[in-house]
Amino acid sequence: MTKTVFMRNLSDRLVSVTPERISPSDAMRSLDYYEEMIDDRVEDGMSEEEAVAAVGHPDDVFRDILAALPSSPQPRTEPAHSSEAPSPEKKKSSPWRTALLIVTSPVWGTLLVAAALVLFSLYIVLFALVVSFWGVFASLAISGAVLIASSVPLFIGEGMPAAMASLGMGLAALGLAILFFFLCTAFTRFSARLTDVTFRGAVSLFRRKERRS
Repeated sequence: MTKTVFMRNLSDRLVSVTPERISPSDAMRSLDYYEEMIDDRVEDGMSEEEAVAAVGHPDDVFRDILAALPSSPQPRTEPAHSSEAPSPEKKKSSPWRTALLIVTSPVWGTLLVAAALVLFSLYIVLFALVVSFWGVFASLAISGAVLIASSVPLFIGEGMPAAMASLGMGLAALGLAILFFFLCTAFTRFSARLTDVTFRGAVSLFRRKERRS
């Protein structure tokens, strides 16, 4: 039996019952519940016919629904009952949760401020490292350029050895500057990504707390 046939047969049986025995909303909840049960079994790997056979014959399911109507203890026949029952408990627990938050606010408030200060200090250190790395790169690049430029007057005034030494140190400084440029670029990108992830996480946490409140 296919799901379409099963749902049609079960719907015909539920419609035949008087509204005083089962309300239209309860009938629709039962139909939705068994349709979802069949779909879940199909997603688990069963064929449609196997899923319908595992749920049961429409006559048996119909009798189970009617038998559960007076007490409705079974979550199988009235799935909406389990979702509606916890709501009064949630309403009762919310004042206690608010009172608990107020009482413990000195503790978690202090911890939150301390965590924010630690995070702020870490970002200051991170920013200082980024600035210092770019400072080393700039100093190496400027020193290399000055040494290379000074090799010409040294060659004229001091001779070849002094000029070659200045030129060699300048090239070495420029080589180190190139290496530091790639290091500074990678470190700056890492710092920007870390800042973005931290900011997004803080914003999402704040929004989540607003929704809960």
